[in-house]
Amino acid sequence: MISFILLNYKNLKDTIECIESINKIKTDKKISTIVVDNASLTKDEVEKLKKYTKDIILLKENVGFAKGNNKGCKYAIEKYNPDFLCVINNDTLIKQANFVDEIYRCYKETNFDIMGPKIITDGGESVNPFPVYDNIDTINEKIAYHNKLIKIYGNVLLRNLLAIYMKTKRLFVKPKHLENGKKSEYGVALHGCALIFSKKYYKRYNDVFYNETFLYHEEEFLYYRKLHDNLITYYDANLEIFHKEGASLNKTFEKDNYKKLIFRNKEIVKSLTLLKNVYEKKETI
Repeated sequence: MISFILLNYKNLKDTIECIESINKIKTDKKISTIVVDNASLTKDEVEKLKKYTKDIILLKENVGFAKGNNKGCKYAIEKYNPDFLCVINNDTLIKQANFVDEIYRCYKETNFDIMGPKIITDGGESVNPFPVYDNIDTINEKIAYHNKLIKIYGNVLLRNLLAIYMKTKRLFVKPKHLENGKKSEYGVALHGCALIFSKKYYKRYNDVFYNETFLYHEEEFLYYRKLHDNLITYYDANLEIFHKEGASLNKTFEKDNYKKLIFRNKEIVKSLTLLKNVYEKKETI
């Protein structure tokens, strides 16, 4: 048995498309699909969703990524006791028919705690293994950087100057494309849009994700666990998932891009501040 956990927020269309892609997987293993809604579905949308899965968790408020997915994982564990928890963004699509069988094959070979697939985006590149911040100096630098962006995006003159600078820069500097993802690797950090947790991992922790963040940098906390608790993380280049990227957030702030940018950077600062505290205390999370 494998349980897929999808977090929904104002984006039912993508959630349904993701479920439909899961339903096309060919395997003899049992599959359950749990949808956690962060207080965004209407009654009519709930009825529509019930046509695709009966495992629906309707939260009374938007609790964010980590808490929402933790609730879905706990539900799956209590109801299904699955071999694996496959936590994927609702704006992802599984196009690999043997996706589930590949997970079982990978676990047999690696005994992983957490595994991540190759993540294909519109640009074609993979974003796994995922570059994380794993020391206090880097975290402090990033906190200062994002605080600066918050000030810029909140000031009309400064953000217009930044927009002109970025537009000019793109004329002379070619954008960098990630070159990772070509080979399978142990001991790496993994992108949060698609994570597979084994039973031996989820039995070890009260929460699958560090439960204190709202959005962003969940990967860093999992990587901290990997370092602190000697977990086996594995990137499997033979497993693939397609990620549309940012669909829920874009939907939320579709009429105000700068409001989205300010929100995003504020949540990043909150998460990085929590991460800094974790590294300073060096305790189990």
